[in-house]
Amino acid sequence: MNFILVTGGLILGWSLGANNTADIFGSAVGSKMVKLKTALTIAAIFVILGAVLQGSNTTKSIGELGKINAIGGAFTVCLATGLTVIWMTRAGFLVSITQALVGGIVGWSLFAGEIVNVGSLTQIIKAWIIAPLIAFLLAFLLYKYLHKLQSKVKINLFTIDYLFRLAFMILGAFGAFSFGANNIANIVGVYIFSNPFKNIYIGNLEITAFQILLFVGAMSIALGILTGSERVMKTVGEKILKLSPLAGLVVVFTQAIVLLLFSSDVLRKILMLLHLPTLPLVPVSSSQVVIGAMIGIGLARGAGRLINFKVLKDIALAWVITPISAGILSFVMLFFTQNVFQLTVRHPIRYTLNKEVIQEIEKLGIDTSQLKTLQGKIFENTANARNTLLSLGKYDKKQIYTILEYMRIDSIVVDTSKLREINLKWFTPEEINEIKKLHRKVYIHSWEFKNELLKSPVFTQKITNLEGKKDFEKQFELLEFLFRKPYK
Repeated sequence: MNFILVTGGLILGWSLGANNTADIFGSAVGSKMVKLKTALTIAAIFVILGAVLQGSNTTKSIGELGKINAIGGAFTVCLATGLTVIWMTRAGFLVSITQALVGGIVGWSLFAGEIVNVGSLTQIIKAWIIAPLIAFLLAFLLYKYLHKLQSKVKINLFTIDYLFRLAFMILGAFGAFSFGANNIANIVGVYIFSNPFKNIYIGNLEITAFQILLFVGAMSIALGILTGSERVMKTVGEKILKLSPLAGLVVVFTQAIVLLLFSSDVLRKILMLLHLPTLPLVPVSSSQVVIGAMIGIGLARGAGRLINFKVLKDIALAWVITPISAGILSFVMLFFTQNVFQLTVRHPIRYTLNKEVIQEIEKLGIDTSQLKTLQGKIFENTANARNTLLSLGKYDKKQIYTILEYMRIDSIVVDTSKLREINLKWFTPEEINEIKKLHRKVYIHSWEFKNELLKSPVFTQKITNLEGKKDFEKQFELLEFLFRKPYK
């Protein structure tokens, strides 16, 4: 059965490759600096290399929207997301896989009766609007400056042409490698703990099941690149605005800078120190960034009239339709998956307000006087718990979300034999030993398990800096998923 469930991620991988390669090589193809077949081949090869050699851990960049706690639900959301993107791609639209995923996750949350993190959703939607605007401004200014610089520099035309082509291929290859390394978790991350593959031994060489899973996911992206991306790439490279070589490089550079602004803690801190507005650290659509950059270049060239606004209108419409369509399709498919195919798409979640929960909430500075009146109560689902907290009339939505996170019954049972199922390179030997000391211990709430880990100097020393904190959060997320016993 698990082999079948993996197909949801593979379809999503094909969709990702078919739709998002345009963000890497679309401008190069549109400016005729790189042939289409060359671009597709380079992208496919380096996506696989990036995924296999530098595949990321299980990160949930948009997981705060809704926590999908059953593999049947994850499969259905992946399938609905992939089908939505395939449909939009075949229609010739440039769509964002992130937008479709957001729609699919919201669809699951509505079906499961779970909380949609409105704050997180708002931040993501804001980023979808802000990112192309920043790209527009940056590309406009950058093109103006480089165009003037190019006119002053006296270089042989053949040399300029060679340098441009070389730059496009180098940037494209690096972009594809990074794309594979950073996006493979979106395809296979949810399947790490139900991996149907087994380790393969060739002499003294061991190929782990995890590496095989990465390779299969990467192949699905590469297949999407080779078989489905031509039409979308031409949309980016030709239909919106004919690009010169300089403009094409500006697009690639602008895309890299804008994506970094929305993903770098260092840049965020620098902006804060300079008392400048910061940007939310959320995934943004690279396709939206590319479109914003192209419009900026078009206006900088004084060629606004040459921009195909009909195509832009269609793309903007697709950006609205995509998450809505994915959400509706996800909701409908979840119904059929659960009731027709009898697959579990969600595990019920219960909540409780015991003494320990109230004490932890007090540490956050939240008034618990009203909560104490509910001490000892158990709520059978999220809706009941949320409505009860709302009826108190004392807490805002953000506080209610925080309280629910602490109230949630997670049922963590530490079974260290399960550590064989993951790549132990994510942990040091000392960390593994500390985890093994907790073997067979049971925790009602995940935060209790986290607090227990942080009692160890091995982990407390780790979180003394920002990078260590991030590393610990990823490790804890992995352990939480590994040891959680779904309530039945």
